[in-house]
Amino acid sequence: MDQKKIIFFSISFIFLVAGVSDKQRSIIDNQLFLLKEGMISKDKVFKKAKKFDDTGIFGIGSDEMTEDEFNEYLKSKSFTIHD
Repeated sequence: MDQKKIIFFSISFIFLVAGVSDKQRSIIDNQLFLLKEGMISKDKVFKKAKKFDDTGIFGIGSDEMTEDEFNEYLKSKSFTIHD
């Protein structure tokens, strides 16, 4: 793979998970084992992480995690859930 493709994929990855904050990543990472074992649902993890959306100041600068961004982050961790 040439360097241009690597840079493109790196930038694409950043934009795919841009809506997932560091705190949300930490919460999701901590729940991966429970998800794998079926001890918690994907919906519950999403809702737990969603509580830490960056709402900005009066809505300016807000960056809220979408369900697609959540799913992409799970994929980036090589984790798939079969609903």
